[in-house]
Amino acid sequence: MPLQLSHPLLAYLKLRRTQVILACFVSTSLLLIAFPGVDLRISRLFYDGGFYMAEQGWTRLLHVSVTWFVTGSLATVAAAYAFNRLSGRNFWGVDGKRVVYLLLVLAFGAGLVVNAMFKSEFGRARPRDLVEFGGTSHFTPAYAMSSNCSRNCSFSSGDGAGAFFALAFAAVGRCRRAIKTAAVAFGVLVSAARVAAGAHFLSDVVVSFFVMLIVSDALHFRLFQFDRVPAPALRLPLPRPAQAQAPAAALVPVAVKSSARP
Repeated sequence: MPLQLSHPLLAYLKLRRTQVILACFVSTSLLLIAFPGVDLRISRLFYDGGFYMAEQGWTRLLHVSVTWFVTGSLATVAAAYAFNRLSGRNFWGVDGKRVVYLLLVLAFGAGLVVNAMFKSEFGRARPRDLVEFGGTSHFTPAYAMSSNCSRNCSFSSGDGAGAFFALAFAAVGRCRRAIKTAAVAFGVLVSAARVAAGAHFLSDVVVSFFVMLIVSDALHFRLFQFDRVPAPALRLPLPRPAQAQAPAAALVPVAVKSSARP
């Protein structure tokens, strides 16, 4: 059968929603690269001799809420799964496959891509550490390699990725529209708080949003929607009816001739 129907990656890329998501991600990234000054202008809105919202209650609360959300949600899912296994019930529809899905989204999206790859490789300094905002580091645009930061760097946002991890619950939850709305709202609030506190640029949180959206959507397709159809078995050609009847027809004259003898 055609490869694009049997291979999960190519089947996912063929989906209309995948093409829309990737097109939005690429176009947004190109805009951030073409207009890097947008990051500085947005951060400058919250700077007046210092990032005055960094120590406000709402920004600090939203910052710590990411850790509470990730640990609390995973603990709740684990408890629901254990309850279902022991009681034989289907509380919230939590099964082993959904637990694995949530762990994979968190590990690959927030863990591998954002923290292990982006933060370690790009080395982008945070807004509060820049010369423009009273620091000593120099500004670098999104996706630009830099040595201004050696660890726990700005690009992309780990807090944003942790908050947008909520998108994975929208993919496997029962009230998907309500959960998705709450997930996006929570991610936007956390992202706004981190930008206002001078901890991240706008591009940092935007890229983390797309990373978590793509990872959660792709893994959901692979685990819950993609069905591998086995390749058809090889069949040998069967003889045509005329060929099969030919030997029988050839025996008729011999039989007639032998019966005609005295």
